[in-house]
Amino acid sequence: MQTKTTGEHPDEREPLDLKEPSTFEGIATSIGSRNLMIIIVTMPLVFVAVVTAAITVFGGKDDADQPARETPAVEVLAEPEPAAPAATPTSISAAPAAINLSPGADVAAMALDGDRLVLRIDGPDGPMVVIYDLAAGRVVQRIPITHRAEN
Repeated sequence: MQTKTTGEHPDEREPLDLKEPSTFEGIATSIGSRNLMIIIVTMPLVFVAVVTAAITVFGGKDDADQPARETPAVEVLAEPEPAAPAATPTSISAAPAAINLSPGADVAAMALDGDRLVLRIDGPDGPMVVIYDLAAGRVVQRIPITHRAEN
């Protein structure tokens, strides 16, 4: 037999009533049986009404109801003519100027920007930057790199 404790002392026990009302019966008595039945019946109806209203308001019109468009929705642009072909190394110059390096000099780094080639040359005379124009096939500028003496 199951018992539950009542009061402050554990010795005070009474038999447990196994016929307590279920959760729904407790809700029905607190709300009222009639009100609970109204809620159960009307909630799905309200849900259906709200969903139908949302579809009506936010749903788009059928394309079948609209007349056919004579012009396309997206304007198609004509493809532009291709630009003049880019210069290739064979079409730049038939006889490019040579970059003469002094004995013991070596190319340490290089960079290409458009038709300009920049070389960093380390040699016995010190480092130097050489700017070479590929389109013209000639050296544009030689810039020696010097170290400033500290005082």
